[in-house]
Amino acid sequence: MRRITLAVILFILLPLVSYSQISIRIFARSKPSSLIFSTVKGACILTDGAAGEVRLSQGETVAVTRYGDRVIYSTLSGIRGVSDSLAFSPAVSGALFTVRAPGSSEPEKNLTGTLTVTSFPGSLRILNITTIEECLPGVVRAEAGKYGPSHYYGAQAVVARTYICRNIDRHNLDGYNLCDDIHCQVYPGVVTDSVIVNACLSTAGLVLTDRDSIMIEAAFHGNCGGETASSADVWLAGYPYLVSVQDPWCSYSASSTWKRSIPRSEWNNYLRSKGIFPGTEGAIYSANTPAPGRITNRTVQGKKLWSEEIRLRFGLRSAYFSLSPAGDSIVFNGRGYGHGVGLCQDGAKHMAEKKMSYNKIIGFYYPGTIIIDVKYARRPARP
Repeated sequence: MRRITLAVILFILLPLVSYSQISIRIFARSKPSSLIFSTVKGACILTDGAAGEVRLSQGETVAVTRYGDRVIYSTLSGIRGVSDSLAFSPAVSGALFTVRAPGSSEPEKNLTGTLTVTSFPGSLRILNITTIEECLPGVVRAEAGKYGPSHYYGAQAVVARTYICRNIDRHNLDGYNLCDDIHCQVYPGVVTDSVIVNACLSTAGLVLTDRDSIMIEAAFHGNCGGETASSADVWLAGYPYLVSVQDPWCSYSASSTWKRSIPRSEWNNYLRSKGIFPGTEGAIYSANTPAPGRITNRTVQGKKLWSEEIRLRFGLRSAYFSLSPAGDSIVFNGRGYGHGVGLCQDGAKHMAEKKMSYNKIIGFYYPGTIIIDVKYARRPARP
């Protein structure tokens, strides 16, 4: 009998991706207690868990409100009801509807697929049942911006699809797959931008994996300032494909450099919180503008000041900076925007403008990875 290696056993046991319908919680950040649903194209079917079905023609509007552990609804045509759950589903192919949350700062969303509404502690739980490919253009638009070349959006589509598939069980304990906020990826609803839609279609089903066909941690950020960061330095979790890469492509952007001053008193309070006496930290100051390279930490009296912690403490644009005293202030001279790990969006956009393909862009920022069809990819085993 042939000996089966441990690596093969682990590969067999790792969970396959379910590449079918997914459920996304809508308005996850504001958690509204009421909802306005409107059909804008085609017709929809309202299914009341208690009373049956109501056909909603184009232009019909339904108001939904939480009432204890149930929901109340009413239509413009005068139909009213109380139910444990509601479902809005398309009655014809291509049906489109909008949803908005009265009193919320979140904009309304155009959606396709099915919408389910139930009462949740303190709010409505509003789920959009859709597919990865249907929601992907909206995610790409929200995360990558409105304007850019097609291969920039192609790279972002593969990265965003990988993120969705790898994290598809993030909210399983809550009864759905993903949320529409930054905790997962921002989902503003469906969009019609032809460049973005076509970029998603041209990469349909493609995800990014390591050499064992395990989908990667698909990190990305706005601007790396000329050098991406290693995940081991930022998150203390190292991946062979999330290493520091010298990036000459993002320097054209306004986000490539920045400057910020804070009162010296705030800096001194921070030093004291770390057990460092203010006035003894002079060796960590630099006159370089901006910093000559990424510095993970700075040591004062045997104590380490981590750049990422400083970034979060003072709301800096990145952890890539030098610092120097200036009278009653401390001045940070920095590069980039975001955590710096993985794909640099400004750099990727510039590479695409120079006619580089999405797969070359991805290979540059995630060295050693492979682009494959999701049906052959696997998620990492969960502890």
